Amino acid sequence: MSAAESWPRYRWGGGGEAVLRARAEAAGYRRLLRARAAEVEALRGAVGALHRQLEGLRDRRSGELAKYQERVAELEREIGEAEAEMARCLREYPALLRLRMALEAEIAAYREMLEGEELRLGCLAPP
Repeated sequence: MSAAESWPRYRWGGGGEAVLRARAEAAGYRRLLRARAAEVEALRGAVGALHRQLEGLRDRRSGELAKYQERVAELEREIGEAEAEMARCLREYPALLRLRMALEAEIAAYREMLEGEELRLGCLAPP
């Protein structure tokens, strides 16, 4: 046995059983450390995939948002046009109402004249 190998026996006594236990414990910790490192790498991959997915969702949402904003602007423009048309109709309504009333009065006058003529012709016509 070399001096390096016999030194732990001399130092701690008892044939190095404590050293073997320490080595076994260290080997267990190394295995645990490798397992944890593999888990960390797997989680980093998952985080990267999630970040890419999030960016895709953001890009898609951004496109949809722009499309909806464009549609809202179009609808607001159409509402403005409809309001302008309604205001124009409301301005024209009194004039059209006056015209209707004048036409109804004229029709009533012509009806009266026609009924009068019918009565006159009916009286003149031989029985």
